[in-house]
Amino acid sequence: MAEAEFNVPSFHGDFRYGIDDSRRVMIPAKWRPKDPSVVFTVILWPIGVEDFLLVLPPERWQVMLDKLKAKSLHDKRVATLERVIGASSAPLTLDRVGRFVLPEHLAKPAGIEKEAQFVGRLDKFEMWSPVRYQAANADDKSLAASVAAEIDL
Repeated sequence: MAEAEFNVPSFHGDFRYGIDDSRRVMIPAKWRPKDPSVVFTVILWPIGVEDFLLVLPPERWQVMLDKLKAKSLHDKRVATLERVIGASSAPLTLDRVGRFVLPEHLAKPAGIEKEAQFVGRLDKFEMWSPVRYQAANADDKSLAASVAAEIDL
């Protein structure tokens, strides 16, 4: 599984951390991989809306790459998607104390300035502006209940 291969934990809970003047933000201790060289991919998400940063550990990033690779090289729509993801993403590693340095070209459109809200999504996580997260989260539980019933959880 993912933890054995990359030593990356699963991501549960939500946390809020301050961001310093160098755009460094602490990652929740429970979420830090045992191997500090693990590369996370951070993407402005959703594409075209850019509400938050989606953070993918290596195995989840590989799933996305595999899906893209399975598509035709001649499909202009896929090429466009690859360009947009390439331009609005960055590989990040943690520093020795467990922080990411958020690239300005990603943090600014997501509205992440002085604080970041981390939200676990099991095999990945999100980083939000706390204000945007609070607004987006207002209807999440009712929508989640509807989807859970729809997919028969």
